[in-house]
Amino acid sequence: MNAKTASLEGRIRQHWDQLSLHEQRLADVLLAAPGQLAMNTATELAQSAGVSKATATRFFRHIGYESYDAARRQAREMQNSGSPLYLQAVPSASPLDTLIQNHLEKEVSSLVNTFRSLETEQLEACVKTIARARRVVVMGWRHSQTIAMLIYRDLVHIHPDVQLLPRAGDSLAEHLAMLGPQDIVICVGLRRRMPALETAMNALHEMHVPMLYISDVLAGKPAKHANWVLRCHTDVNLIFDSTVALSGVCNLLCSLVARSMGKTGSYHLASIETLHQSLDELE
Repeated sequence: MNAKTASLEGRIRQHWDQLSLHEQRLADVLLAAPGQLAMNTATELAQSAGVSKATATRFFRHIGYESYDAARRQAREMQNSGSPLYLQAVPSASPLDTLIQNHLEKEVSSLVNTFRSLETEQLEACVKTIARARRVVVMGWRHSQTIAMLIYRDLVHIHPDVQLLPRAGDSLAEHLAMLGPQDIVICVGLRRRMPALETAMNALHEMHVPMLYISDVLAGKPAKHANWVLRCHTDVNLIFDSTVALSGVCNLLCSLVARSMGKTGSYHLASIETLHQSLDELE
């Protein structure tokens, strides 16, 4: 990795032996919660480590940054990208009851703000397109695939042709090649997106395949390829992004698709239930 783009943790480990005892004390504080760098001034950071501001200034130059501000900018970029390491706060002294209440309030706020931002006309267009599509593909990588799986698990009960990508052992091309304007791809792209998502969406755009893009508020570059974009609030007070609003929006979307499909969806679901019973698959 280029020295100018190396992470804070990488720089600290590389230069550890050359740091003074006071600088190592500051390094320990940053390694425990590097997100502090994005939130605190140099003075505040020095105080939290019990060192002088001059020591903090020397420390960042010793590990290869031009200045404290340069290190802080990189830390903020890592936070904005959704890195759990940089979103992790210093262990709070607040009682557990307080943390639970704050977490609940943030989750409710995310859900409410997401639903208030939904555009009725856009949502209705998505629902009709999914209901009428010849084939529905749901696509997502890493934690985005967890949300994609939720959508797939609901739609597979009411739509005769639903697929989840990527699939182990297959290339994307083997599945995307069969898609056309009469199909739809539901793309899930939460922050820390893999480049494969935008590459796939660009190819689908060139193939004139309609796309619904479900993302966090900062939808990123893939949004430009989509026909419709649903943005969900995911910020929390703790370390991991919230999925409450995402789950709620996906449930709403799939329920509205079932409603739009009417008897067609009901017949498909009835056939599945009949087979469940004959195969004795469920309790």
